[in-house]
Amino acid sequence: MPTQLSKLALVNLSVDGSNDYDALSETKSFSIVQEGAAEASRQVISIEPNVQVIENNREIITSKNYNLTATGVYSQSAKAQLFAWAENRTDLMFTGYGLDGSILQMEGTLQINKGFEDNMSFRFSSLREAKGGYDSTNGKHTAEMSYMKNGLALYGWQEGSTSGIAAGWSKTGGVASFSGDQQTFSTTGQSNVHLVSDDIHFPFPGEVLTFGIYVDTYTDTDSDGSASISIQAYNSSNALIHTWTATVNQTQEFSVTTTDGTHASLPASTEYVKCRVTVNDIESLVFTDPALVLGSTYAISDSVFFNT
Repeated sequence: MPTQLSKLALVNLSVDGSNDYDALSETKSFSIVQEGAAEASRQVISIEPNVQVIENNREIITSKNYNLTATGVYSQSAKAQLFAWAENRTDLMFTGYGLDGSILQMEGTLQINKGFEDNMSFRFSSLREAKGGYDSTNGKHTAEMSYMKNGLALYGWQEGSTSGIAAGWSKTGGVASFSGDQQTFSTTGQSNVHLVSDDIHFPFPGEVLTFGIYVDTYTDTDSDGSASISIQAYNSSNALIHTWTATVNQTQEFSVTTTDGTHASLPASTEYVKCRVTVNDIESLVFTDPALVLGSTYAISDSVFFNT
């Protein structure tokens, strides 16, 4: 069933240097504006099954086609960039959000479906076929695409390639283990160690994001109350712009939103964000249901990690 995006951005990951995001200078953003202005476009996400008919006319779904299609009127600079990406088969990150609040995170190349030599209006897409679900080893969705309320859902909530750590996350220190659907993260003397999500590309200043988890077990042996969760915003030069933090101190839901006395939303020049879980000194957390959502409210029901 096709669904429409409100905003879309394409980020060239190939100019990122040595995976340190020091040159994310090639980003093109598009809005759902249809009055004929430059960059006016319509973006549609679709997931369609591939069906085989077997005996007794029974149908089975063998795979699915995941596609993003954008049609619009583009400036000459945007048109040139899109054609260059298509011709060079450039690896891109497609990111955006939909009318229903779902967040798009998708990796791949794009194809120009229809162009006019003397007209800036044309259509491009990024099509891929996959079985659906998450890879059992690295935890990434088999279509390299997630379109859900949870912006972290490009990776499943499961142990990833690194033992003891959820797929799509890494740590700066401490001890981590993953069992069932529970991530345990602790330290017995290190200061301010972090469990950090992969970069979530979201170059949409002015929007509000919320990161939340459910804490199943909380231990604070030295009673300093320094465990926390946070969202960090970075620009295209890998510079940290701002950090929003909320204290974690008991067993319950916790969330942090990108609003405070300094910023009421994601600041200008935001390119991507990271979600962090922090422990300090002698602390331990066991948590589940992480989610990064559009807006100012987190609920456990948002933490789904599965595409159809």
